Amino acid sequence: MPCVALVSTNAAFHLLMQHECPSWLYPVTMGATTIWERWDSLLPNGSVNPGEMTSFNHYALGAVADWLHRTVGGLAAAAPGYRRLDVRPQPGGSLTSAHARHMTPYGLAECAWTIEAEHIEVMVVIPPNTTATVILPGGYGTSIAVGSGTHRWAYPYQKPGHLPIFARHYT
Repeated sequence: MPCVALVSTNAAFHLLMQHECPSWLYPVTMGATTIWERWDSLLPNGSVNPGEMTSFNHYALGAVADWLHRTVGGLAAAAPGYRRLDVRPQPGGSLTSAHARHMTPYGLAECAWTIEAEHIEVMVVIPPNTTATVILPGGYGTSIAVGSGTHRWAYPYQKPGHLPIFARHYT
């Protein structure tokens, strides 16, 4: 199923980065300062969508924050209380860097990555008395077991391909 996950991740990056509806940035381009209940609560002409479920302060689409933290930033719990971490950063879209951090009961956990000139650098901080399984971007699923401390990897990297941009047309 890796291809399905890649397609879903590419689609999510497009929804994150494009400005047209549907996307995470469309409400921002329309002046939003909150999460809307639906992609098109406000239509491109500035009128409120006449359909039902048109809240301008609703968390329905707010799961993007969790996706950014766990997928793009690559930082997730692999055991209760973050005693073990699952670190799998996934670059995509036009992003060239990301940094996720979480204060666990054991201390600060972090994952950061930067892409520059077809090279990637990944930095991971694992709190004391915890362990992590790290799967590096472009590493083809190879897992690396690490313990407490700061870990860095730098290697050649080519960004994954992209899917066409989604668009919604209004009549």
